[in-house]
Amino acid sequence: MKRSFEDFAVAGRRQGLATVLLSLLGTIVGASATIGVADRVFQIGFSSFWWLGVGAIGLFLQGCFLSERIRDLNANTLPDIAHKTVGRRASLMLALIIVLSWIGIVAAQFVSIAKILMFLLDGRYEVIVTVIAGIVILYTFLGGQISVVKTDVVQSIFIAVGMLVTFFYLYVVRDGDCRTVFQHVELLSSDFTMFHWVLLLFVTGGTFFLGPDIISRNLISKDGRTAKKAVWIASVCLLVFSVVITLISMWTYYNESVPEGLNPLVYLMKAVLPLPISILLFLALVSTLISSADTCLINAATIVEHDLCGKTDVRRIRIFVVLIGLLALLIALHKTDIINLLLSAYSIYSPGIVFPLTISLLFYKKRKVNEPLWFTAVLVGSVLGGLYSYLGIGYEWFPLLGMFCSLVISWMAVRKA
Repeated sequence: MKRSFEDFAVAGRRQGLATVLLSLLGTIVGASATIGVADRVFQIGFSSFWWLGVGAIGLFLQGCFLSERIRDLNANTLPDIAHKTVGRRASLMLALIIVLSWIGIVAAQFVSIAKILMFLLDGRYEVIVTVIAGIVILYTFLGGQISVVKTDVVQSIFIAVGMLVTFFYLYVVRDGDCRTVFQHVELLSSDFTMFHWVLLLFVTGGTFFLGPDIISRNLISKDGRTAKKAVWIASVCLLVFSVVITLISMWTYYNESVPEGLNPLVYLMKAVLPLPISILLFLALVSTLISSADTCLINAATIVEHDLCGKTDVRRIRIFVVLIGLLALLIALHKTDIINLLLSAYSIYSPGIVFPLTISLLFYKKRKVNEPLWFTAVLVGSVLGGLYSYLGIGYEWFPLLGMFCSLVISWMAVRKA
């Protein structure tokens, strides 16, 4: 079936509240929200909740300030928003940053799926990750955004059922030490301080406030009110999910002896849960990862075609789906730390883009933007964030400095235009 560019890129821009909400949740709940959070619980305890907790804050604020504005622009991609509010050169710069960052995010989803299947099937990592990447690339290549949205809806249902049933079994049916778990519910700790929270709020929360994958669900909505409602409801659902996945992992930590290197959720499926619930959890986990991977993949490919090449050829988007998917696979074959992959991508994206693009949106049609200053804001933020990605531990304050600089400079860009 031949699809138009609008069908392939933004699912016809006609999706209702339920579809947008489920697709949004399916997109959000990915590698970091499941495998990543479960691993982090064993390092910093309940504070892992904040990985999605700051996401809920970002979503809520987006609904308050941006969702309707963004949808009313009738943009096709996030860089297209920069094109409409700043100019063509702005969209080129943002498109390049996003595509480079999101290749790593697609890779993180591939890594997560492969890790689950590797332990369950006792297969080789290289073979499994290649097969998974091939499947995701194939159906994204064939169906585009409409295919992604339809699968997101089904996958979101699997996610909700699998996680809630697992939680109920562990805390209500299974005879375990739940009191110890609740005694260790701490939002901050010596391993996760206020500084770490602020860093997570701005760097990770920023991608929920104004990230390409989140905004893409906004753009498929039939109108601005639908987009805003979906984001607000999703923020509440995300808080609930964050508590559930964190408590599931904490139950495992305090009640089981998980072998080093084995993800707690995978351990539950292999050694604790009855077969029917293991199957439900397995479907939930695979759904979370595939629903994020395909969204990021189609969005990155669309951005290359629409914003970097300045074209709207569906056949070329399909080619870019394959190329980006293969690049992500190459990264996944060599880097397997999920949270670090995501933080590396986010630390470049958030400091460079979140504040400059937000300010251009808020002042759209009210003030002109001084383009050289605006570009400087994006460049300074991205470079400082990227330095943390390169230098690593000890330089965690670089992304915050980048966001502060990009905020001040982009504010000057609208004041001095």
